[in-house]
Amino acid sequence: MRYKLAFLLPFLLAPPLWAGDTLDIYCVDTEGGKAVVLLSPAGESMLIDGGFRTMEDRDLDRIVEVVRTAGIKQFDYVVTTHYDSDHVGNVPYVDVRVPGGIFVDHGPVMPGHKEVDLFTYYLRMIGDRKRLSVKPGDTIPLKGVRLTVLTSGGEVLSKPLAGAGKPNQACAAAARPDKEDLSENAGSLGLLFEFGKFRMVDMGDLTVGPELKLMCPDNRVGVVDLFMVSHHGLAMSNSQPFVHGLRPKVAIMNNGPKKGGAPEVFKTLRASPGLQDIWQLHYSPEAGKELNARDDFIANMKTVNCENRWIKVSVRPSGAYTVTNARTGFSKTYEP
Repeated sequence: MRYKLAFLLPFLLAPPLWAGDTLDIYCVDTEGGKAVVLLSPAGESMLIDGGFRTMEDRDLDRIVEVVRTAGIKQFDYVVTTHYDSDHVGNVPYVDVRVPGGIFVDHGPVMPGHKEVDLFTYYLRMIGDRKRLSVKPGDTIPLKGVRLTVLTSGGEVLSKPLAGAGKPNQACAAAARPDKEDLSENAGSLGLLFEFGKFRMVDMGDLTVGPELKLMCPDNRVGVVDLFMVSHHGLAMSNSQPFVHGLRPKVAIMNNGPKKGGAPEVFKTLRASPGLQDIWQLHYSPEAGKELNARDDFIANMKTVNCENRWIKVSVRPSGAYTVTNARTGFSKTYEP
């Protein structure tokens, strides 16, 4: 018996096969939609949005490919930032192939929403499974990663986070929108991810009005390492006070071949203090060679016959993280 125990001990003490030391984040190409897959070091997984529903299952197949690459069997959490078709339309179909455990959203549809049937289908899909409709200040218990809700359903964080709350100098010249935005974009569920010293913000399609409420006159979030560029890189989001207040080191833009990637947004990002690099899911014809990132930082170059390549971020507890372009294999590491 003693010999058997000695033989088995290394296996009994070994970590589970899914355990790792990095937070892995995959930005899936949904050609102008949104889908992000996360796998925590503790083995818990999360899908943020599901891209478009297409007859040929384009986005569904691409998400499943990334899921298999990451070794995920099911999603512990499925987060829907808002109920527009390019974000929630494909979620019920992903659920058939990769079931979700807990579903997270911003609650009822916004008053200006025109695709209410998508919300109805989303609720029908959840059935009797657990649903969390979160508010600013709430946290989502993804094991090993701290997720704080910054915006939800048109509301923004009312009090600064620890270490934040300083005046935002970029607010001085900011022009607030004339009308309140009641669209689903403005209702986007925005999240702060913290893993070790690493901080990342993903705001869905949040528009300028709520951005300014969150960041002006005082910055309630603080600075971040990585910014998932809002709204596919459209200029109705990504205001200067918001981006420059966050002071990201790296930005990843989930634009499509002919959607997003607005020249104004590239200029705002490049002027942001401390920004080192912009990574893109697609080359932006509108922005042109002078504003697009170098080819190594772009996952898909073609406007037709898309290569279907993703961008991966692997974050270590130290705060260092490596961004990899699946098209070229090119990667770059950023220190904390």
